[in-house]
Amino acid sequence: KTPQSIHIPVNTTSNTDTDRSTVDTKQVIRCIKELMQTYHPDISELFEGVLKTVSSETYAVGLIPHAVEKNPTFDGITSSFLSGFAFKDELQEIEEHCVKFLNVFYKIGGPFVYAANKIKKS
Repeated sequence: KTPQSIHIPVNTTSNTDTDRSTVDTKQVIRCIKELMQTYHPDISELFEGVLKTVSSETYAVGLIPHAVEKNPTFDGITSSFLSGFAFKDELQEIEEHCVKFLNVFYKIGGPFVYAANKIKKS
């Protein structure tokens, strides 16, 4: 099962008769980075046996550059993923970036599915 989207809490404010959703995308990105730090030891351990597979899959969906795919490291892959947020200023772009990363986990399967589900819930 692959995720369709990731739920990101949105602060709503009321303006006149309509409700508008406002999102501080910088705060969303900070939360994602903190989440990745929280799960860093567990994800790092998962990557150990399948580093080449993870790098191939993340490269295939455009999350890492060719250099990281050719010489994969856990830090290289996660740093590339996280640095991609620097160029995302719309919530939809941030969600799509996260979904690509989680879909890699779902595709690899096994304990990666459990990790993806846990990260998605967080």
